[in-house]
Amino acid sequence: MTLRKILSERKSVREFKEKKVPIDELRKILLNKDHRDDIVQNTELEVYLLEDGDWAYDVLNGMAGYNGHMVKAPHYALFMSNNIENHQIQTGYYAESLMVLLAEEEIDSCWLNIPQDGELVKTALGIEDPREAAALIAIGYKKWDKRVINPIDTGANYSKADLKQVDDNVTSRLKAEEIVFVEDWGKNPSWDDLKNMGLENVFYYVRMAPSTLNRQPWRFLLRNKKIYLTIRMDENLNHEYDLLEAGIMMFYMEQIMSAYSLQGKWTLLEESGKDFGIPEDYFVAGHFSM
Repeated sequence: MTLRKILSERKSVREFKEKKVPIDELRKILLNKDHRDDIVQNTELEVYLLEDGDWAYDVLNGMAGYNGHMVKAPHYALFMSNNIENHQIQTGYYAESLMVLLAEEEIDSCWLNIPQDGELVKTALGIEDPREAAALIAIGYKKWDKRVINPIDTGANYSKADLKQVDDNVTSRLKAEEIVFVEDWGKNPSWDDLKNMGLENVFYYVRMAPSTLNRQPWRFLLRNKKIYLTIRMDENLNHEYDLLEAGIMMFYMEQIMSAYSLQGKWTLLEESGKDFGIPEDYFVAGHFSM
């Protein structure tokens, strides 16, 4: 299964079957440090595989979950990271890369929120580790699929597809043109503009990246041959979630760019972006240099 197909078909998983995933298979994917990219090397990220999902659910219920509700799953994975600058970005990048590897093996997963004080999670799970509890995912086999409206498949180029996913309510995705600005904030390109830059399919796919409550907080500013990733901050969410979502988007942007033979590299630089006219409720997580 290609990354583009995974993104196109990815749906929120809120209910898992009781069927367990073969533990050897999970260990092979989650505990293999060869999967690490340069962007996560200095965080000493460690994955704790919580094999007994029933126990972990009982321990974490009321503390972690999704929108205030713990999701029951056969297994969970807790990501521990050094508490250094931008470690949440690196954790988001790394965790999402592993979730894609799971998806390639038809193993489902979903992000779960954890309290800002990660020590609560470590204490509840009996984990003695100086690193910070940075992220949690649930793992298993989804119980049922969400329904998709207008599943138009136009091949490798999805520029004219109009996909809508039903997830309790009809969930709409912002158009590629709506999440991109060129040179100046607020100046959206047309689809033809993106096509002329060779970026139409890149932004078509990355807009499908997961985000908390599907809030789609990312906006991109194309300026000086760089793609600046900005994230809208939500006063109702901990800033750590913004950083995790920046890392998730960095992973997908890098991978999708590569799929279209567009090479480049991320530079992390959390800043306000005021010099570019970026609103104060956004921050610049980094830029991708082509």
